[in-house]
Amino acid sequence: MTQNQRTQLPSRLKLYYCAVALAVAMTALMPRLVNARDQAPTAEEKEACMEDVFRLCSSHIPDPTAITACLRSRQASLSQQCRYVISVRDTGKKSSDSK
Repeated sequence: MTQNQRTQLPSRLKLYYCAVALAVAMTALMPRLVNARDQAPTAEEKEACMEDVFRLCSSHIPDPTAITACLRSRQASLSQQCRYVISVRDTGKKSSDSK
């Protein structure tokens, strides 16, 4: 092994370990990013959207995934409360200027 190869080995190992650490961090974050949008609605969220579900998406009852998709596709027709719930679920965070 040449001197040049010996000096490159530690930097390659550092790069490898950084890549592994980044992959582990991203894997840890992915379930939170995916689940923020598609987790089961809370009682408050259900209450905020109940009338809109019956008015706009009753044909999708009892499938919660289909109901949520229906509500998302009809955001312009939703009540203010339900629109807020859907936007919070889509962004995964609450905005202080809405509601």
